[in-house]
Amino acid sequence: MTENVIMGHRSKTERQATGADRGPVDPGMPLPNRAEDLTVELLDRLVREMHPGSTVRAVELIEVKGLQQQVSTAGRARLRLTYGPGSAALPEDVVVKMVIGEPGVDSALYETEVQMYRNILPGLGLPQITCLGAAYESRTERFLLLLEDLTAKKPFFPLSIDPPLSPERVAGQLSILARLHARYWNSPELDTTRGWLSTLLSGRQFDFFETITVPAITQLMADSPYRTDLVARTGWTPEQLWEGVKTAHAYHFKVFPRTLVHGDTGAHNTFHLPDGTFGFYDWQISAVGNWAHDVHYNIIESLSIADRRAHERPLVEHYLAELGRLGVRDVPDIETAMEGYGRAIIWGFTIGWLLCPERNYDMKIISTNLERLYAAMCDNDTLALVEKALLAL
Repeated sequence: MTENVIMGHRSKTERQATGADRGPVDPGMPLPNRAEDLTVELLDRLVREMHPGSTVRAVELIEVKGLQQQVSTAGRARLRLTYGPGSAALPEDVVVKMVIGEPGVDSALYETEVQMYRNILPGLGLPQITCLGAAYESRTERFLLLLEDLTAKKPFFPLSIDPPLSPERVAGQLSILARLHARYWNSPELDTTRGWLSTLLSGRQFDFFETITVPAITQLMADSPYRTDLVARTGWTPEQLWEGVKTAHAYHFKVFPRTLVHGDTGAHNTFHLPDGTFGFYDWQISAVGNWAHDVHYNIIESLSIADRRAHERPLVEHYLAELGRLGVRDVPDIETAMEGYGRAIIWGFTIGWLLCPERNYDMKIISTNLERLYAAMCDNDTLALVEKALLAL
């Protein structure tokens, strides 16, 4: 029942009216909603668009998984591509994120991820999974995202029930986030993305969360004594928590420079390879926001509670130093930063994991992250900081 709330808060007609076709596929070559309909012609067109001079000559469908068979907001297909002569050295094994059957979330999230991979990530120089092609079609609310299949490289995708990441690795992740944030720190380029990129307080993505957050959390609590107890521990209702999220965002837009944020920087959205390479993926809730939105979530969700308590402040200091090294002039001082960090935790707790249904992750993973975030809220006086911000708005 919760999944229905999360998936469908607006009518299809309303969703179509807010979007636009920005992918390379024109209406004459529509995007399919079955992996079996991924043609050589379509894949060739997508690859040519992102990798000029490369061509696709054959495709083999290896595996298909729908929403009910995996942890994801979209379907997955594994393909093996054969490239034509003169093509770049592109990965032959590919994972395709796509709508299989019906969308798993609002299509605004699909378009955001497509736009990030097509128009933003190629110019950032960040470690990332190779993207071979990306397209979004608002008329059908379908998308395709062709990414390198890392399976052969034996990647590690951390979850909370795995050993937590080390503070040193988290520092490395924060350095990557600092590069992203510094690149768009108060940048006028953010104004050119208004057609598809939401802010943390406006746009299609925000409308999605505005509509589903309170009813979805309420439904999840009705089915989960643990969630009910956890919310009771905060002393706030679901309505107050969501209003607190918006208050924190509004205050941070007032006191911090805006930048481009990944939006979902938990350890579960990082990849780690045996050669030492690591980075972020899953850019579907990227937005215009503030640095603390990404930083709090990455630190708290990546570390054990004990390690977070011991290393939290030094890690924020490391992140701030990285911003300065990258040329950011108005880096907040550590005391101001720690207040912003502490206030931002209400998002990680409320949206990051309290809103997360068991369809997406095992309850042990959900509860581990919720306990980490609840402990961090208590340690950092998050709710008091949110109340203080409300008085200052």
